Amino acid sequence: MLDEISKGYTSFKLSDEYKHYAKDVCMAYYGKKTEFNAVIPDKNDFKSKVLQEVVKIPYGEVRTYKQISESIGTKAYRAVGTAIGRNHLPIIIPCHRVVKSDLHVGGFFGGTEMKKEMLENEGICIVDGKIKK
Repeated sequence: MLDEISKGYTSFKLSDEYKHYAKDVCMAYYGKKTEFNAVIPDKNDFKSKVLQEVVKIPYGEVRTYKQISESIGTKAYRAVGTAIGRNHLPIIIPCHRVVKSDLHVGGFFGGTEMKKEMLENEGICIVDGKIKK
């Protein structure tokens, strides 16, 4: 399954380090509600704070970079985007559920098309690259 996902998305990298997540990652990618119990190091650094908020986003919902920023007490929206972009466990830590303030989908490690597909698999309606509520 991971091979199938990675064929269409060249920036999606397969790693043996997280092989034990493979089945669940595939199920999540195709829209099955999956609980990962992702362990984010309990550090007090900015990236950890951001990822701790991202992991709280429920299946089938999105948050904006601004909402994530405000939830950790900062206005550093771009820095939040950078921290999310450095997420070492995408899909497991659901950074695909974070979108721009204008509700455009925005970027993703596997590309915008992959992000749109994952969101749509979770039941989120996207029209012309923008989340419809």
